[in-house]
Amino acid sequence: MRVLVVLMALVLAACATAPRQEELALRLSPASLGHELALQQRMTVSSHGQSQQLDVALEVDAQAVRMAVMDFGQTVARLEWDGRDLNESRAKGWPEAVTGSRVLSDLQLVHWPLAAIRPALPAGWSVDEAADRARTVRYGDTPMIRVRYPAPGSAELENLAVGYRLRLDAWPEAR
Repeated sequence: MRVLVVLMALVLAACATAPRQEELALRLSPASLGHELALQQRMTVSSHGQSQQLDVALEVDAQAVRMAVMDFGQTVARLEWDGRDLNESRAKGWPEAVTGSRVLSDLQLVHWPLAAIRPALPAGWSVDEAADRARTVRYGDTPMIRVRYPAPGSAELENLAVGYRLRLDAWPEAR
């Protein structure tokens, strides 16, 4: 239950200051990743000086994206995307603002190749990648989301529009 209270505080803080701009919601096919993926990661969610760590198990194959979010060994959220339907289940009290759609979009921005992301972006959106693989997603000329890869097995996504940051770190045995 502690995780739900902290997540709610993070989400409310982010929503209170979020600009009224269009928000990106990618829905790329699982097969467009181009390979299978199985990761166990520690996810740190930060917003306005508060942060929470959760464990995440992610599996992707040509048929589906599956994710489980755990806190103290208890599953608090599940997501499954088969390219048509997004199914999610959440523990009672899970913040409504932390949607499966937002989580899926963030995962795809971090893990999917640019060749799959670019053609799926709505009108007005663009993404570019620097030599160090850092990505910047823009709405018009305004940077909205930044993704960096500070070390092997790690990624950081900063949603500038909504005001939160995700850090994903591979569990040591998964590297």
